[in-house]
Amino acid sequence: MNRTSLCIKMLLLLKARGKMNTQQLAAELETNPRNIREFKKELITAGYNIKEYKGRYGGYRLDETNLFPVLALTSSQKQALIEAREFMHAQGYENEADLNAAIDKVLNSSSSSLPTQRIYMDAPILSMTTKEKDMMETMQKALEQKHCVLLTYQSRNQDHADTFLMDPYEIIHYHDAYYVLGYSHKRNDYRIYRFSQERMFSCVFQERKFLRDSHFHIEQYIGKNSLIKGEFVRVSVHVDPEIQPQFRELYWGMDMQEKEDVFQFLVEDFFTFYRQLFSFQDQVEILAPENIREEYQAQLKLILRKYIG
Repeated sequence: MNRTSLCIKMLLLLKARGKMNTQQLAAELETNPRNIREFKKELITAGYNIKEYKGRYGGYRLDETNLFPVLALTSSQKQALIEAREFMHAQGYENEADLNAAIDKVLNSSSSSLPTQRIYMDAPILSMTTKEKDMMETMQKALEQKHCVLLTYQSRNQDHADTFLMDPYEIIHYHDAYYVLGYSHKRNDYRIYRFSQERMFSCVFQERKFLRDSHFHIEQYIGKNSLIKGEFVRVSVHVDPEIQPQFRELYWGMDMQEKEDVFQFLVEDFFTFYRQLFSFQDQVEILAPENIREEYQAQLKLILRKYIG
């Protein structure tokens, strides 16, 4: 009898008789007892869960909770499914309910724990360098296992990088970039750091564990539609009729109201608001409030100064 046949017969024996020890299996298969462990490895590779019990009354047992083999998903494969779900949601996929149900079934079929879900504040469409991906995978592992990381990072207002311990709490996608929100042991406070090889130079997994603060709530540290938590401001703009279809395609804020050529909405993320406004050049004009109009004028004057002098 060849090796494949012996493996199949061992599987059938365990299915029919329950737990069997090495000597019993070897006798039934008419093979050397040393081969039983190798047969077990091959069955596990094929996707069957063969449990091994040590001790005097030990042996092997087939886990029948999933009799048909389902190969375990890797952590990166699970994360890819979760990101695919978020991407299709952002694209307005018409069969989103069926897609979500299918992804849930695939994820639930895996016996290992699911990765901690990242927070997506917009569509996850971006490219990352290999180094950035490696650092994010290290951060994800530390987040899931509640281990500290040793982070080397240079903030925008610094002329050198600092190295410090951090407890990772959430990974966030925002404006074509990934960020980590965590507790800085240096600052003794929660901070947000961007996965960028221009700022984040290294991220090293530490054996030191941390206890997640039970009073932590993500809403305390990021806005509803903005990475930086801010106040909502109602803005009124005049939009030229010929570009109103393109204007409506973009997200401008909450509680959008439209009357003739005037649009009103609540803005929290003024970085995005000004960037989108600039793309429409002179076809969109801020009407109110006056301080927002003046702030945008000041930004335009700074730009002109660079080119006019």
